Amino acid sequence: MLTMFSQKPELSISIPSKTELLKMVVDLTDHIATLNQFSTAESRKIALAVDEAITNVIKHSYKNAIDKDIKLEFYSSSEGLKVKIIFTGVPPVLERVGVNLSRMIKAKSKGGLGVELMRRIMDSVEYTTTENLNTCEMIKWKKKRSAV
Repeated sequence: MLTMFSQKPELSISIPSKTELLKMVVDLTDHIATLNQFSTAESRKIALAVDEAITNVIKHSYKNAIDKDIKLEFYSSSEGLKVKIIFTGVPPVLERVGVNLSRMIKAKSKGGLGVELMRRIMDSVEYTTTENLNTCEMIKWKKKRSAV
């Protein structure tokens, strides 16, 4: 199967695991999504999904340590945008089934919504761990426009 994204990212950055840098990452992701012809609303949603993913890395994999690295890679194609977040630390443990949002709201549960939000925004969210290196790969496809 032919991959729609190149093997090499268009942009790759590495940031320390500091929550103060989240706004910069959100703004960068929003800008890249906009450059890839996503609408303003879609670009903001993609940026929110990336924000959630990085927040989870800082809080859960790095236990709020500020001296760890997080690598972000952006891949563009005419069909969509792929974002890879690469990190070390504790591998994520994810629920395979969807979260029941109404049940969580009734129970006033906190936490556990980030990955569900990412899955609702993005078309694909996959976590892998290989040799102590964790990767969160998210893809948002451009919707096919029908001829009018």
